[in-house]
Amino acid sequence: MERLKSGDESGAKEILSAWTEEEPENAAAKFHYGMCLSQLGELSLAEFQLQECLKLNPGHVQAWVGLGVLYAKKKDKPKAEFHLSKALELDDSDLYARKNLAAVYTGASKFEQALDLLKGFNELELNDSPTLYALAICYVRTNRFAQAEETFRKLESVGVPDSVKKEYVQLKQLLEEKRFEQGGIWSFLKNDGET
Repeated sequence: MERLKSGDESGAKEILSAWTEEEPENAAAKFHYGMCLSQLGELSLAEFQLQECLKLNPGHVQAWVGLGVLYAKKKDKPKAEFHLSKALELDDSDLYARKNLAAVYTGASKFEQALDLLKGFNELELNDSPTLYALAICYVRTNRFAQAEETFRKLESVGVPDSVKKEYVQLKQLLEEKRFEQGGIWSFLKNDGET
């Protein structure tokens, strides 16, 4: 994994592939190889390795999370939800499972469920741009305007991911429209004058 982190993707893949061949019954080898393949975008091979890991060790929480994230990448929300939920059955406190399932719920317009998953975590644990973006969507869609605005500020300080900049601008516009609809022109002018 160190090779993968340092940018030597082919070296990491080669080493992990050899590990799984040398130790075909090693769930950890299957897991790490599957995660490497997933990170490289080789989703079909990654899926196979992670499934093999779970055959060897059905209680491997991170393999369930890895498969959930993989299915989310493939836009297969039901499978993503199933696998991430299974990870939480095994370990209800797993932050990665909670964050990723919250993102899946957000994409499926299950905003309250997404927010419920993220309750109880401290601010630092939720201070990454994908999680903040999901929280912003949930707050706007559930008319929690103060929390949405605070989340927008945090997201802007961490950095809005390039992949969602257009959607982010649209989300901020939706917040303004909803605030206007709820409070009329006076609330809009009052808030505009405060900035």
